[in-house]
Amino acid sequence: MYLGFRNKEFVVLEHEYRNVSDKFTLTTDDGSYGESGFAINYLREDLEKGEIDGIYACGPLPMLKAVKELAKEKKIPCQISLEERMGCGIGVCLGCAIKISAGDQIVYGHVCKAGPVFDANIVEI
Repeated sequence: MYLGFRNKEFVVLEHEYRNVSDKFTLTTDDGSYGESGFAINYLREDLEKGEIDGIYACGPLPMLKAVKELAKEKKIPCQISLEERMGCGIGVCLGCAIKISAGDQIVYGHVCKAGPVFDANIVEI
């Protein structure tokens, strides 16, 4: 498990995650707590060692995009949980619509109905 936070003040649930993880890495962008830097850098190191056979990620879109690209580069299965605003929760308002690859075309899916977890290969972020 890799958890990344902006700084020490944003760290939450460390002990809960640590208790359910065989391998645990906590990072802060500014190095004020745990390892210094972005969690994805430590994920990359472990991928290079061949220690990971699947990725499950949640967080901000720029981070998810980077994780998606890393998983694709390393040919590792990856699922991402998207955090979109959901106005109605049933797919009518289109507030949570995202682009999804459907073969050779792009369609729109709803995070509230089809997700929030998606195979990273089909989501356009």
